[in-house]
Amino acid sequence: MFVLRWGVAVAGIAWVLANTSFQDRLLLVDRGNELVAVPVLHDPAPDASRFEIYDTRADAPSPRDHFIDRDEVWTRPGQRTVKLWDAHGNIESAKLLAIRPGATGGPGKQAKELLVRDPSTKKAHRIGPESVVGGYEMTVPYPLVDIGLIRLVKQANLTYFIAALLLMPLTYLITSRRWHLLLQAMDIHLTQSRTFVINMVGAFYNTFMPGSTGGDLIKAYYAAKHTTHKVRAVLSVIVDRVIGLLALVLLGGVMASVQWHVPDCRRVAIVCGLLILLTIVGLVVFYHPTWRRLTGLEWLLKKLPMQRHVHHAVEAMELYGKRPLAAGTALVMTFPVHITTIISATLAGMAFGLKMNLLYYWTVVPVLALVGAIPISPQGVGVMESFAVVLTARQGVTVSQAIALAMSIRIAQMLWNLVAGIFVLRGGYHAPTEREQEEMERDDDEPDAQGAERNASTAGFSRDATAERFPSGVAESAPLPRRG
Repeated sequence: MFVLRWGVAVAGIAWVLANTSFQDRLLLVDRGNELVAVPVLHDPAPDASRFEIYDTRADAPSPRDHFIDRDEVWTRPGQRTVKLWDAHGNIESAKLLAIRPGATGGPGKQAKELLVRDPSTKKAHRIGPESVVGGYEMTVPYPLVDIGLIRLVKQANLTYFIAALLLMPLTYLITSRRWHLLLQAMDIHLTQSRTFVINMVGAFYNTFMPGSTGGDLIKAYYAAKHTTHKVRAVLSVIVDRVIGLLALVLLGGVMASVQWHVPDCRRVAIVCGLLILLTIVGLVVFYHPTWRRLTGLEWLLKKLPMQRHVHHAVEAMELYGKRPLAAGTALVMTFPVHITTIISATLAGMAFGLKMNLLYYWTVVPVLALVGAIPISPQGVGVMESFAVVLTARQGVTVSQAIALAMSIRIAQMLWNLVAGIFVLRGGYHAPTEREQEEMERDDDEPDAQGAERNASTAGFSRDATAERFPSGVAESAPLPRRG
């Protein structure tokens, strides 16, 4: 799994790097009808009538530094294929490579020329827009000047970017409170301040520690040190993550439905709707004994290995079923978290000059956050950037701008996760060893009367003895009973 996840990350990064540039570029077509991206000099305005370029084409005139008119520049299409009439009057699909908007091109205007790949010969050739079945109309054209990362950073609006960063700490406060409610529903009683610290420690490890040990394991481990029901502590972390993802799907799906007329939003809305439906069906089946038996879920649970853990996990989930207010409150509390993230990403996009509809952020950012949360690759590296490029391609956003948007979301989280390292440096919080992980897998039953007496007898343990069992700042007023 380690090799697979890092393989996905490397492949994604390679694809992103192959499609982005550090300097401004223009698209030109050579004599063989092949697209060539050439560097453009002196940071020109997107609406300039002429551009000074360094021509890298094989048939470029000498000297290579020269001016070209706007009418010669091509741009990326807003769709991948077009329907054409063939020589026999039949309709065939051809890959659309580029369009030449010319001096009069713009939203709602027809392109002067299209560059397509012939489906039979596989060669690129130019056609007029009248050759397309139904004609071809530009909606939001890809910018003529593909602004590079260097210029994006150099011209970024620092005020917007700092505002985007300063919004993020609010999410840590809300997620800590959310997890605290979920722990209480499991009869695990930590103070709010202790929950916040453990949540911040988990955030640090989740971002900066390589390998399979992530922040969720850290949170579960330290929460489990405060209870004999360790499976409940682990499950509280899982439920916390699932509720966060479910709220993300709900918010993204609703906002995508509002923009149903946009093809990408329509697809996102359909996928989100299916995920929500599956979640509802799954909850109904799990919590309804008859449906659990008829669907075979009960039989499957009995056949799973580690039955003791499965039994405790089912018991813990049934606790949430008996206390739906806690789960419902946690779900409602999650929406301000995602709203804060979306607003932060919007400010970052404005800082980098993205000309994207503000409402569209409410669809694309939840999708990016979702693919970043799914462990396809470490922290969604490569996958998140690839999705950003694909989802914003029809919104007049360049590849470099899309990558800058995805990276700004990642950087904001990583910066504050690095700040969370302060709690780790204070001491007492470490990644659990294999032996400690095995210890965490034990799950005792509720203490009986004899166990209660044993708890009372251990209440007089010295502070030094308690400190040996708990890290700095984690000791409870009453230590846990020793196992005989």
